[in-house]
Amino acid sequence: MKSSAKRLIPLIFLFLFTPGVLHAQSGMLVKAVRELVENFTKSGATSAARELAEIGGEKTVQKVIEKAAAQGGDDLLQQVLSVAKMNGPRAIKAMETDPALMTKALKGLPDHQLADVVTEAARNPSLMTKLVRAHGNEVLTVSARHPSIGTQVIDEFGKAGLKAAKHLDTDGVVALARIKGFRELPESAKRKFTSLLDRNPKEVANFLMLTAGGTGIVLTTDFINKLEDEIFGKDGAPGHLTRTMVTYGWIVGGILAAALAGNLAIRLMKIWRKNA
Repeated sequence: MKSSAKRLIPLIFLFLFTPGVLHAQSGMLVKAVRELVENFTKSGATSAARELAEIGGEKTVQKVIEKAAAQGGDDLLQQVLSVAKMNGPRAIKAMETDPALMTKALKGLPDHQLADVVTEAARNPSLMTKLVRAHGNEVLTVSARHPSIGTQVIDEFGKAGLKAAKHLDTDGVVALARIKGFRELPESAKRKFTSLLDRNPKEVANFLMLTAGGTGIVLTTDFINKLEDEIFGKDGAPGHLTRTMVTYGWIVGGILAAALAGNLAIRLMKIWRKNA
């Protein structure tokens, strides 16, 4: 009988005090939501008020606040509030899918990069979160350099796409974004293409632009083999990459030879004048 009573004591305390705890937590969340909404809609902040409406209004703010509290308690909640106040309603949208992951990622960036990154992350929060989770925070800055198409290329081609988007200009990334049919390829063809892209992103992009123009290209195994031959050569004939390296080597060699010859001529002239 006594042991049964002892087991009941914790349950009685839980029954008595849990509603108070839940009420306090609920009050804290309501306060946080109200604080952010007021911050976004305060007098003079018309652009922020417009952004708030675009992301779904108070409902979206509440959703992110509740998710942040569930993931990391008051500590994460305060971080979310800080990031959102600094960067506006789009930051709330950017953190919507996974506040813990995205808050940490955004806080790790320099202030001067945040505006562009937040705008791009808010465009498709679920995709951006997936890519950050898979490839790290670098996805944020690389995607912001190529709005709308950067995430598409990284999602399509993975690590190789990230490297390509990092090193290519916008025209090159657009050429990659226009590719069709990659996901329907056999796995071996996918691996070959991403390997080519990873090793020589500029060569791949240039070939795509020359071949497809502005219409894009449908990837096939034959096209990928042709791409490989063009870059690296076939049957003993050098590819474009090899020809470029040889040409560059001749140019550099010629410049060095001319420089050495000029230097030698100057020295000989000095010796001649000294002995004249």
